[in-house]
Amino acid sequence: MRIKFETSAGGLVIRRQGQAYSCLLIGRGMPRIWSLPKGHVEARETMEQAAIREVREETGCWAEIITKLSDISYYFFQNRAKHKKAVTFYLMRYLSGNTANHDHEVDEAAWFPLQAAKRSLKYVNEKRVVDLALEYLEREQPLIPESIVVQHAAEQR
Repeated sequence: MRIKFETSAGGLVIRRQGQAYSCLLIGRGMPRIWSLPKGHVEARETMEQAAIREVREETGCWAEIITKLSDISYYFFQNRAKHKKAVTFYLMRYLSGNTANHDHEVDEAAWFPLQAAKRSLKYVNEKRVVDLALEYLEREQPLIPESIVVQHAAEQR
């Protein structure tokens, strides 16, 4: 059987609210299947550029990369073809934007507290990405100054 190889990049976008962090998830279908924003790397695009672009398109929000979290890969079948997809996920810091401005590929984009996000995600390998982000945040706090969070919260109103 022929295998099609695909390369994608995405991000776990976080923002700080007091001492807690929330993150952006995208939802598709009914009932909602929640996942992390990600998508194909286009020609002449770096993994980092693709992650930032895909997050912007699928969530309506701009973010910057903090660190690489993980590479994951999985197989799926589509149109009678087997696909192997490799995805690089980055931990990203929210900068600006509104989740209402997501693109047509997504039914909904929403903020979740990190622990609730982990419970809401459908795929085990994406739950592990949240675990890696939590480990990073424990080591590196405070990551996001409160003043930035307040400023961006005011922008969204």
